[in-house]
Amino acid sequence: MDRLGWSTAPHASLAQWDDLVRFADAVRRDGLRRTVVCGMGGSSLAPEVLASSFANTSLSVLDSTDPNAVLAVARAADFDRTLFVVCSKSGSTVETLAFYHYLAARADAARFVAITDPGSPLEALARDRGFRAVFPHPPDVGGRYAALTVVGMLPAALLGVNGRELLERALAVDPDAARARGARLAEGALAGRDKLVLRPPAPVARLADWIEQLVAESTGKDGRGVVPVVDDPITAPRPDSQIVRDFAADPLALGAEFLAWECTTSELCTRLGVNAFDQPNVEEAKALARAELARGETGPVRAQHTAPLPTLNPEVLRNAARPGDYLAILAYLPPNPGIATRLQAVRASWARDLGCATTLGFGPRYLHSTGQLHKGGPNTGLFLVVTADDAEDAAIPEMGTTFGRLKRAQAIGDIRALLAKGRRVAHVHLPRPEDIGQLARSP
Repeated sequence: MDRLGWSTAPHASLAQWDDLVRFADAVRRDGLRRTVVCGMGGSSLAPEVLASSFANTSLSVLDSTDPNAVLAVARAADFDRTLFVVCSKSGSTVETLAFYHYLAARADAARFVAITDPGSPLEALARDRGFRAVFPHPPDVGGRYAALTVVGMLPAALLGVNGRELLERALAVDPDAARARGARLAEGALAGRDKLVLRPPAPVARLADWIEQLVAESTGKDGRGVVPVVDDPITAPRPDSQIVRDFAADPLALGAEFLAWECTTSELCTRLGVNAFDQPNVEEAKALARAELARGETGPVRAQHTAPLPTLNPEVLRNAARPGDYLAILAYLPPNPGIATRLQAVRASWARDLGCATTLGFGPRYLHSTGQLHKGGPNTGLFLVVTADDAEDAAIPEMGTTFGRLKRAQAIGDIRALLAKGRRVAHVHLPRPEDIGQLARSP
């Protein structure tokens, strides 16, 4: 599992860059002006960081099984001018394949591109269906370390980014300095400061999302781990936290940031005594979600979940807080700005009441980011899972289910996985996503 190809990725991508630019130019000549990256975790976060940092709205990411998010892509005014980049290292990621099957019923195969490991199920599917292109994912690079491979650099070319300069800046990174940062963070974590508050400057604010996944999924195992905190609503320092503000604001420095943080995280894991390159607890929630989906497949879609789960109510969860804990709000809701703003207000309310670090993740996106930490890291999390009825659902061709059912199965599967690890979990089901604000009220 010691996949170290990421350390030489800038060199390999520089050799590939001109080919990626030619491909992007051909795409634009064919009238495809927008790109949607379909992927989860490491497959989607780097492209999203690049698009946000360069303020380029021509590329977006689909990484939610919420029907609202999927329907928004299909109903976009420029859908017929959109290229779909289907990215999955394993080639078997259920969300990514669901996105493909839904979109393939509405778009010609020539508007699809695959990025996947050689020999994967996705590669076979792409060649059988006649995708526009198939780009090999480097087998010796794990998904969350793949930002400077074709996973990030093909989207960079489609965005029109100066990828050559971005990669050349990455080559100038001092690995020793980056590893020294990892050693310092590990020293702090071992001394009880295991919350990593990330505060990059506004132009590259979303870089924190990519670092969150890298650190959480790499460190969170064997009862150890560092909890990344993104968009912290509380500015005052906490005794269990380390704050990092030292980021370059120039988007062209993102290549250097990606590589430096990969070096930092690798060293951090070494000092914590965990394997930086595996994710042993991720499969647990996936297996339980599959089982839940199979149980409910022939029955009606219900607002409330079938079998009652031994979860807490929010007030009991609040009262279960201990010094050094953190709150994780896990929201299986439409990932749009309005809902995100409401959730951030709930987060701020709980942060003030509990005085602890807080995190916020949309499901199922967080399953591929912080999910490993939640189940494999220290038992210091308070987990508030929020679900809601869907106003509209969407069937997934060739998979015999709907996005609403898949999302609910993923929520229940993760709750079961958390409970199996002895985690403190509350679950709230709302009639409407917009009702989330009621959770901000103190009990």
